[in-house]
Amino acid sequence: MLRITREGGLALWTVDRPHRRNAMDWATMEAFARAVEEACADPTLRVVILTGAEGAFLSGADLYELSGYRTEADGRRLSALMGEALRRMETAPWISIAAINGPARGGGAEVALACDLRVMAEDADLAFVQITWALPPGWGGGQRLRRRVGLGRAMELLLTARRIGASEALQLGLVERIAPAGEALAVARALAEEILQWDAEAVRAVKALLREGEEMPYEAALAAERERFARLWAAPAHWAAKARFLNRRSI
Repeated sequence: MLRITREGGLALWTVDRPHRRNAMDWATMEAFARAVEEACADPTLRVVILTGAEGAFLSGADLYELSGYRTEADGRRLSALMGEALRRMETAPWISIAAINGPARGGGAEVALACDLRVMAEDADLAFVQITWALPPGWGGGQRLRRRVGLGRAMELLLTARRIGASEALQLGLVERIAPAGEALAVARALAEEILQWDAEAVRAVKALLREGEEMPYEAALAAERERFARLWAAPAHWAAKARFLNRRSI
């Protein structure tokens, strides 16, 4: 199941299936996809933290449940359901943070890479284990990994299925912050609070322009960035911030 709690502009999504190391069955995957769509329709939502229950992050899809789904159509359904949900989350106006509080395996590592930011406990690890099941990534993780670490390193990680500890994950740029053991969620909350202090439209603009830069030609991305800057320059939030600065300097 997927548990959702809300605290103002912050939402916490917890995959709660500890008996399967938080592997996602069809119902959980469908609940996740619905949560993404509902969140995208909520203008008051600003940050989502995604984590797993009881010391594990996510273990991808539940292979026990999926053992009865053997056709190519079943594979397409699985890939499309989570692949589209993660792509929608990636382009959503809110910021997503993965609190990697324990092992992230296979599709769980793919989910983490689709988030905007990642906090990883020092005793957690990531592993792209799809190859051990005679599969490649299916939720977009291969493309995201290649863009993040380069072709050769992505090939090595996907073809060895080896575990990546927190220090190496930070070095490779797979995570942005390391937390003490048991503190990934707390550090993710602190990161969320840092983001929530800023103007919502400016935060959305930063995410949008950086995402656009990964997909648009360079000159087009530069033009889009200038356009966003000009629009927010004229916005009330910018001039309110400038007034606070000028008033402070005049005291």
